[in-house]
Amino acid sequence: MTVLPHHEKGHIEVGHTRDKKKPFKLYYEKAGNGPKKLLLIMGLNSPGSAWEPVFEHFSNNPEYTTVFFDNRGVGHSDAPKGLYSTSQMAQDTIELLDALGWKSGVHVAGVSMGGMISLELVLADPARFSSLVLTSTNAGRSPPQLVTISFLTRVILIKDPDARIKLIMETLYPSHWLDSIPTTKGTLYKTNREAMVVSFKKRLEITPLQPLHGNIAQSWAALFHHVSSKRLAQIRSSGIPALVVTGTFDNFVRPSGSFHLAKELGCPLVVFEGSGHALPGEQTETYCRFIEELASKGKDGVFELAKKSYDL
Repeated sequence: MTVLPHHEKGHIEVGHTRDKKKPFKLYYEKAGNGPKKLLLIMGLNSPGSAWEPVFEHFSNNPEYTTVFFDNRGVGHSDAPKGLYSTSQMAQDTIELLDALGWKSGVHVAGVSMGGMISLELVLADPARFSSLVLTSTNAGRSPPQLVTISFLTRVILIKDPDARIKLIMETLYPSHWLDSIPTTKGTLYKTNREAMVVSFKKRLEITPLQPLHGNIAQSWAALFHHVSSKRLAQIRSSGIPALVVTGTFDNFVRPSGSFHLAKELGCPLVVFEGSGHALPGEQTETYCRFIEELASKGKDGVFELAKKSYDL
């Protein structure tokens, strides 16, 4: 990762008053010094550093202060024993925000399980948040695809780093994109696949191996996540501007879940034709623009984006 302005990182202890259990530490990184507060919540069994291209984009935008963190059970955060839930991880996040002093005006973008956590987050404390981007996610109670079950099983068993990276890449990104020439200016890589391999290897080098119980506990949280239509209506009535984005080649979370979310929340839906599950990494420029447009409207504005498909 490049040198970022006003960059800080460390651990914050959470869980002091919940369930009579021992507190534990969440790892976070913060960059930028702008008035707009952006929180990035990563998905299943992935460290927050997977937000790298989005984090760098907003860190260099003087309007923003941006934070990502490792959820419990992965990365540099602690992995407390027991099974997890998305509502439990949302409470972790609220305590992290309290420690950062982020009590209002927070813009949230969550991907996959991070989107599930985001739903529970705004339900728990709607007054704290000013916009919500839900990426490649759903409201739960949707049977997982066979490829998802296969991936979760195989990724635990594979020990060879190169084979593990290959499995992750080919599950999260469409092959035609991986084999395409990168559009990033000044890149030295011939294909997106080559660039992703280097990125994943760097991340593996600096990130602790996820413990098995952390992997299982997070998977449990994602598989048993559920936000009912009644609770989605509460988010809708809160007035928080929301946007749902998905890709038609998502092999991990069914795009139909995004259609359901957009309908229940009464918010715009963007469909990336031919894109996969990891939209923040695959469609970084457009994805960041959507966050900026939604955040610029704020809670009192109107975000007018017609439902459309992006053939990118």
